[in-house]
Amino acid sequence: MHSQLLLAAIAIAIAGLAHASSFNISPVRAELGGAHHTEVLSLTNADDGPVVVEVRVVKWSQDDGADQLDDTRELLVTPPVLQIPGKGEQIIRVALRREPDPARETTYRVIFQEVPQAPTPDFTGLRVALRLSVPIFVAPAHGNAKADVSWDAHWLPSGELEVAATNNGNGHLQVIDFDLQLPGASAPVRGITAKYLLPGSRMVWTLAPPADAEKQGAISIHGHSDQGEFSADVANNGS
Repeated sequence: MHSQLLLAAIAIAIAGLAHASSFNISPVRAELGGAHHTEVLSLTNADDGPVVVEVRVVKWSQDDGADQLDDTRELLVTPPVLQIPGKGEQIIRVALRREPDPARETTYRVIFQEVPQAPTPDFTGLRVALRLSVPIFVAPAHGNAKADVSWDAHWLPSGELEVAATNNGNGHLQVIDFDLQLPGASAPVRGITAKYLLPGSRMVWTLAPPADAEKQGAISIHGHSDQGEFSADVANNGS
């Protein structure tokens, strides 16, 4: 008990010494394409003091379930460095420098990285630099971007269930959460980790099923995404 109280006291002390700037971005995502090749983002400083922010643009892809961020010149952002006064606001313009892909959505991210400033002489804590990113989706030149997601599941030797989603479409889908109904289970398994599924990508969730779940039988899923609710059958690949 004493050790737990000591650890809690240390955690509170560290939290009290840490300080991070606070700035907000609006909108939190942007969509380009067709005649709409530019977008305006607004960065608001919630602190009383000024904040300096560097802006970086990257091409966003996914490989084996992991995000890949690569520097690119296909998207232009201005200004690349900005200083926002306390309680002030700064406008950032994002412009597409290439034609959209003929048939597939392309994806980027604009990353906002705080540049740490020299602390005041009386500051003795830990300063934490804030980093945020905004996804940019560029619609294909022809037709609409649409996700086409298939689901499958298999049991791991640990007894956990691995649920995977594969996007065979030409547009993204952000899975926000879902309920997985397993054969024999009295209650669904809930997945609460939100993930983006870019075109051609595959994402995996590892879940702990209830004790009464059976390994053989039909599995169904119902969830929420950035494009509304969805329901689907899940291929049960067994163990």
